[in-house]
Amino acid sequence: MDQTTLINAQRMLQLLDCMRANQPRSPLMHQLNEWGLSMSHLRLLSLLAPDRSLSMRELADALNITPPSLTALTRRLVQNGLIERRPHPDDSRVVLLSLSEAGRKLHHDLEAERLDRMARLLSGLTHTEQQLFLDLLERAMRT
Repeated sequence: MDQTTLINAQRMLQLLDCMRANQPRSPLMHQLNEWGLSMSHLRLLSLLAPDRSLSMRELADALNITPPSLTALTRRLVQNGLIERRPHPDDSRVVLLSLSEAGRKLHHDLEAERLDRMARLLSGLTHTEQQLFLDLLERAMRT
């Protein structure tokens, strides 16, 4: 990797850290902390949103974790009433997970909050600059 790319990578990390640090903690994020939920929990909720039912195996594969790790991850979500477990209609050995009504509401509220934060971030750029920024970011993600 060339020196300029490394310097720019460090700058990008600093900007991302600054972006996170400048975001006030919302009441929703405080609630998540009180429930002991992590980013992995939120990723799992997103995989089930809005109305998907997935098996433990499908979720473990999508999250790239082992089934025992997924069991531990889902335990807290079940305890907080955010996901529901039910047997597969065609295979009694398989457990399906889906969002509860509370889980759907939480996911909806989190997505609305994230969208608002991103819109505020982009609002400092013109529409043309926003498009260029997003196009360049997409291109960088493909490499």
